[in-house]
Amino acid sequence: MLGLAAAAAGAVLANMTPGVEVARDAGSYRVGNVTLLARGSGVYAGASGAVVIAEGADGIRASGSTRLHGVRMVGLCQMAPDQRSERCSFDLGGRSLTAVDQLDRGGWNRRYQDGQQLRIQLDASRPVPVPIALGR
Repeated sequence: MLGLAAAAAGAVLANMTPGVEVARDAGSYRVGNVTLLARGSGVYAGASGAVVIAEGADGIRASGSTRLHGVRMVGLCQMAPDQRSERCSFDLGGRSLTAVDQLDRGGWNRRYQDGQQLRIQLDASRPVPVPIALGR
């Protein structure tokens, strides 16, 4: 019986994608342990990549560029006007992905079009766009 319970717990844990924390302040944009420094005009950049955030009449848009597991990744997210969701599209080494993020309890619940889910914890009073294909 104990072996069966352990196997079931292992199966559940194997299907969960660990969460990542993202934060943005006046001086930086942080994803996990990677920090991109503010360069002005909504640009955050460093050796690991870049994120550009722009606010316009249609809301907040963000784009990102980095390498994930050695593969080139570019992403674009459009936040809804109420900032409670965002729709993202990614190119990961020539493969297209889309995701929808829903704001819940201080973070994004991201769901990719293939059903994979990820929790993105936000360290801010306002939602932060995340144009990076985290968990992929």
